[in-house]
Amino acid sequence: MNPFSAVPPDWTNRSRHAKGFACPSCGGSSHIATDVWINRRSPVYTELHQRKWQEFYACECGCAWWAWSSDRPRQFPADPPNITS
Repeated sequence: MNPFSAVPPDWTNRSRHAKGFACPSCGGSSHIATDVWINRRSPVYTELHQRKWQEFYACECGCAWWAWSSDRPRQFPADPPNITS
């Protein structure tokens, strides 16, 4: 499945809105999803004029869920670079 396809896959029809960017059924993260689709054709604009999209995930537990791209947790490197002046 192409996550950027213009046509949504059928499994997105049964998806549930997740709070906390995790599967509402098992609590699994987006990293364990078996399939992904991003609805980039219908962005929503925030009050700060930033775009956000619906990200759909098919979890390995069988649950289909979605969350806003703006709710995605920020990823930080495990070991930040050592910066010296």
